Amino acid sequence: MKDTLWVIGLALVLATPTATLSTEFEMEPVTVEIRSRIFIPQQIHLHQGRKTVLRFRNHDTELHTVVAKELFLSDDLNLAGNGAPEFGPEGLKKVIIPPDGLIEFQFTPARTGTFSYLCDMPGHEMRAVIVVE
Repeated sequence: MKDTLWVIGLALVLATPTATLSTEFEMEPVTVEIRSRIFIPQQIHLHQGRKTVLRFRNHDTELHTVVAKELFLSDDLNLAGNGAPEFGPEGLKKVIIPPDGLIEFQFTPARTGTFSYLCDMPGHEMRAVIVVE
């Protein structure tokens, strides 16, 4: 009887489908916090060819921008959140993030390198980098 229950239990375990996630379908989540006119962290690392969700949360009581001209050139760029994107002839120029706001970039970094970004609001002097490996 004990052996029969063990075999039935094993059969149930083997018959139960399991979900396997491929790294191809996973998104790499990264969050940058904006506090006291500082991007935190100052440097983040992303992976070339890997789908990424890059979030910027503005905890300050003033507007900030994210300007990263060379990074967000991929064809699969999607934006979400309550930020206000500005586009030019070459694509995304910047995103304005309101106080207590959030902007989310979903994209796949197309090339490796070190990409600077900044807040171009007058007097803010905020800079950081994204390294794509």
